[in-house]
This record gives sequence, structure tokens and C-alpha cells, in this order.
Amino acid sequence: MQKAYKLLMAATVVSMTVGFNHAVAAQKDTYQVVSTSYQQPITTFETYIGSKKIETVRYAFGNAQYINDGVMYGSETDRVVDLKNSKQTVKRLAPAPGQIRKYKDAYYVTSLEDMDHSSLTKYTLDFKKVGKTKKFTGYGRHLILIDNKAYVLADHMKGYNYSIKLHTFDTKSFATLHHETITSMLFAYHMRQTGSQLKIYGIRPEHEEKLTVLSYDVKKQRNVKTMTTNQYVKGGVEKTQTLTKETELIFNQDRMYEINHKTKQVRVLYDSKHDLVDYAYDAKTKTYHVLEEITKTAEFRVKTLNSHFKPIAEYRLKKSDSVRPFRVL
Repeated sequence: MQKAYKLLMAATVVSMTVGFNHAVAAQKDTYQVVSTSYQQPITTFETYIGSKKIETVRYAFGNAQYINDGVMYGSETDRVVDLKNSKQTVKRLAPAPGQIRKYKDAYYVTSLEDMDHSSLTKYTLDFKKVGKTKKFTGYGRHLILIDNKAYVLADHMKGYNYSIKLHTFDTKSFATLHHETITSMLFAYHMRQTGSQLKIYGIRPEHEEKLTVLSYDVKKQRNVKTMTTNQYVKGGVEKTQTLTKETELIFNQDRMYEINHKTKQVRVLYDSKHDLVDYAYDAKTKTYHVLEEITKTAEFRVKTLNSHFKPIAEYRLKKSDSVRPFRVL
């Protein structure tokens, strides 16, 4: 009887501890949900602490898709919002922007010129046009700036033939410095910088469309390493994050993965029955806020995952008929 009592008390303490930890997590969870309208010029930034909404900021801007480097924009508009400007200024820029990046005291914008060509335009910090490159082949979807050079990864579709182009430009003279076609990949999802290398994520046809990471050295102007994972990564690559020296996080609509560059192993970190829209990492609490869509009901929620990618809190968002969540910050 005494032994059973002790076991019951131990279970109660564990239950209370877990409940307390979840409550503490909820008190510390601070995040923003960004929602946009695809019919009206409305985008909202809602700040939450746990499930409680504490602030809403509205912008007269619709069709928002991207938020980076202090600006908000979309590929189907010719305007950009300066999020650091308290006056909520909306500026005009080149139509159909692919990506905007801030470098030194300027913004660089890739934009689509026609079905087969793009260009790179430089703007001041208040979005006054400074200069522009000549048209280059493909749709410039990814842009990285290093050592006064702009590297643009572009998709090019000609008939049934798809190719990946890497263009290099001088950020001062706008001259073309180098051009290369990446023939080892069938499709490219994403590009990011690690030191003097560009990591290009895509698939290779001869490897059953398994995820491949190509390392391109910008100083040597050539591919120095190609790593193909040992299994197929469903959903491709939308965002990446370095976890350790050998591992990194891969995020897409289906799952959150860990890939090991040394062993080429792939491990599922988090899987959900619902679509993953976006995630944000909180370095202070070492937690991940994941925005999910429940497709059957068109409802959204934010889940908090701990450092082991285990759910510790869940917050359902109030359904809206006017805007749709697309980012969590």
C-alpha cells in the first residue's frame, strides 16, 4: 500500500512538473504572426505572448510574400514596405521583384524583365534608383552579396529544357564578371552563404531526386564539393539553419529535417499532420515557433517546439476572412 502511494505521488509530481514547464513556456513564448490579403491592400503584424494578442500593426499593402533585411515585398507587386520606418512608408521599385538584399548602404533588387530575362537594380536606402545591370538569362530568385560582388542564382526555362544559371556582377559598375551554368543539378531550391562559399540546394536526376548540396567557392569560381543525401527529402528546401559543424536544419511545407554533411544521413526532426507554413527560432529560449495550416478547416496555429523539436505549447489563431497568415517572426 505504501509502495503504491509513493508511486502515485511520484506520478503526480511528474505530471505537475510537466504542466508547470508548459505553463512557463507559454509565459515566455513571444512571437509575431504576419498575415496578408490577396484581394485588398492589407497586411497585419500581430504580436502575441502565449495565446494573448497584445498588439496589431496594419500596413496598406497586399500580396506580401517576403520579409527580410527590414523590408516587406511580393513578387506580384512593384512596391516595397520599409518596416524600419515608423511612418509605414510604401515605396515603388522595379516590377516582379525576385529578391531584395541590403548590402552596405544600399538595397539590391532582382526583377523579371520578360519571360526569359532578369536584371539587378541598386537603390539607396530610401529606394531611389542608382544603377542597373544589363538583362541576364533566367529568373533571378536568389541573391547574395559578398566583397562588392552580387551573385544571382537564376532559373531558366527554354521549351522543355530547364537550366540553372549563376551570374556574378560588380556592385559598383554593374558589369558582368562571371557567368556559369550549373549542369550537375536538375533543379535548385535555395542558396545561402557560408564563409567564402555559396551553398546551393537542389536535386540531381541521376540520384533519384535525392537532396544535393553543392558548395561553390566564390574565390576559385568553381564547385569544390557536392554532397547528396542517402534518401529523398520530401518537399524540397524552403529555409535552412546551421545546427552544428556537421548538421543543419532543412525546413519545408511537409517536415523539418536534419541533414548530416559528413554521413549524408537524413533525420526527421518534426513531422505534422498539417502543412508547415513558416518557422522562427528564438535564441533566448532555444525554442522553435512553427506556423501550421489545418487545411481541412483553413485554420492556423503556432506550435512551440523545444530544442529537441518536441511540441511544448500550441496556440490556435483566430480565423480571419480578410487576411491569411504567411510568416511567423
